[in-house]
Amino acid sequence: MTLSTPVNPVEIARIALKRLSERALPPTPENYTQFYNAILTIKAPESKTASEMQVAWQVLYKLDDAVDGASLLTECLLENLADSSQVFEQKLGDLKQVRQAHVAQQVSIEETQASLEDMLNVVISTTHNVHSTVRTSHSDLQTIRDSIRHIEEDLAFNRKVLEQDALTGALNRQGLDHLLLREVKRAQRIDGRLTAAIIDLDDFKLINDRFTHLVGDQVLIHVTNLTKAVLRESDVLVRYGGEEFLLLLVDTDIRGASYVIDRLKLVAGRTPYIHHNQRIEVRFSAGIAQLKDDENGRALLLRADEALYRAKQSGRGKTEIAD
Repeated sequence: MTLSTPVNPVEIARIALKRLSERALPPTPENYTQFYNAILTIKAPESKTASEMQVAWQVLYKLDDAVDGASLLTECLLENLADSSQVFEQKLGDLKQVRQAHVAQQVSIEETQASLEDMLNVVISTTHNVHSTVRTSHSDLQTIRDSIRHIEEDLAFNRKVLEQDALTGALNRQGLDHLLLREVKRAQRIDGRLTAAIIDLDDFKLINDRFTHLVGDQVLIHVTNLTKAVLRESDVLVRYGGEEFLLLLVDTDIRGASYVIDRLKLVAGRTPYIHHNQRIEVRFSAGIAQLKDDENGRALLLRADEALYRAKQSGRGKTEIAD
């Protein structure tokens, strides 16, 4: 069993924006389409799913609106400041001419005063306009900032949806990749312990054949709830396959993981799933592996998977520890 590498649409959107910026291209939907599809083809040509594409386009259009808004705001502000700068320069030149004329006694004091008052009024009016523009720009920037915050919230929500198993609510394989990398780095950084346990429901096919797949789905949800009740808040539950679950146990060694598996077996034995007054016993086999100092996450899961295979070969309800 091997882990696939999912394509993150948010990452592709970020790369597409960066490529547009590097080439000084406008962030139009057409340009987004060209770059997004090209990058997606390179990263994973056969892994496009409807949900990922939907999230990607939501991100692209929202970022397009935010970029257009910021670009228009900046353009208006720069135009206003440029016009104001021209007015200031012109009035400064007029002021120099009035001063020179006054020094040469070509104009009277009254005329000089009138000219100065006129220039000051224009400068004050222009300054008010600049202040008003800057204040409006600040408000507009705040609106754009709020829009970006909403985009971030939407991304967080969509990512959670994409990384969650639709049936059981446990983490799915796509969500596992990011989390596994983080937990392995954390464990190695602080010299901590990280243990993976993979469980596989025994004779699950018989449950589907006898009671239908709908009942089989309810059994999977039942097992998920039982497992979550046994795990700590810091532990992670992943739906690893059809009837396989991965327990990622933080700051836990082999002994602690074995205790968790034994307790889960005890709870499952005492809490069968009831379907129309019929007891459906839930049994599972398990493989356990603890992270080594020089090991990455994929190697850890591979060893746990191999231990699970040995457990399945030795009989129902067995637990094997990885070498």
